[in-house]
Amino acid sequence: MKFKLLFIAIICLGLSCTKSKQITYEYDDFIFGSYIRIKIVADDSIKVRQSVDKAMQTLKHIDSIASVFNPKSELSQINKNKAGKMSSDLKTLIVKSIDVSDKSNGAFDITIGPAMKTWGFYDTNQISKIENQKLEDIIGYKKILIKDDSIFLKQGMAIDLGGIAVGYAIDKAVDVLKSEGVKSGLIDAGGDIAVFGDNTYKIGVKNPAGKGLVKTFVLKNQAITTSGNYEKFIEKDNRKYTHIINPKTGQPISDSAIALSSVTIIANKCVDADAYATAVFVLGLEDGQKLIRKLGYQGILITNNGKMIEVK
Repeated sequence: MKFKLLFIAIICLGLSCTKSKQITYEYDDFIFGSYIRIKIVADDSIKVRQSVDKAMQTLKHIDSIASVFNPKSELSQINKNKAGKMSSDLKTLIVKSIDVSDKSNGAFDITIGPAMKTWGFYDTNQISKIENQKLEDIIGYKKILIKDDSIFLKQGMAIDLGGIAVGYAIDKAVDVLKSEGVKSGLIDAGGDIAVFGDNTYKIGVKNPAGKGLVKTFVLKNQAITTSGNYEKFIEKDNRKYTHIINPKTGQPISDSAIALSSVTIIANKCVDADAYATAVFVLGLEDGQKLIRKLGYQGILITNNGKMIEVK
């Protein structure tokens, strides 16, 4: 699970916003345990409503198959049985996750489910212990076995798609809106944001250390995601443990002064911005910059001591 928070200063900058009859329509819902906001610039409110309904259904569908909090979800059943048939969307998500793992040298890893549970980021909010098995024995994306549409996990393993599913769902929903003839708009799911179409939008990134913005971006047909340690954490013995897990240790990322406090990634697809924000956070300041440049993305990295690096 990944909690993201961007301060959204959404301003339509495209010339088409000034055309006659075109109005910005806004719709809100609650999916993925967070708010969903869809903004569309159009001239037909009835058609827009129908298009948004289809996009919302797409978002809810992905949540219904990929949630670790819904015991009836497709992913939960696979985690429970350690095997199962995958739907097209779930297989695409898992295969994409493995690709991100390969490209980030394992910094992104969907098999961190047991560590998330152990560290109390599901429901107990209490640090517990795993009996009979060590975390390093059951974490590692290379332990996942896929054969055709079937997946197999070793005993003790569990997949968590919280670092990628929202971005994937947003991209799918954008495709739906485009197929319905929507020319321009924005989808914001708890801080995962994709903008599409003719207009540009100004997006502001929140200062993790306090009020205000550290940077604003003008985006067109792009996606942006921020991953941070300042909103989702647990405390034990007067120390904060971030929810972002290092897959190679099974431990939360260090809260040292030079460790990252937030990572913002801009990419063409929201699924990439989502997953690589987590990967860069795990890699840290130096290796994170190298990965961003290798991928050709934009990013902002902020350390716990307030140092900010912009990567272009």
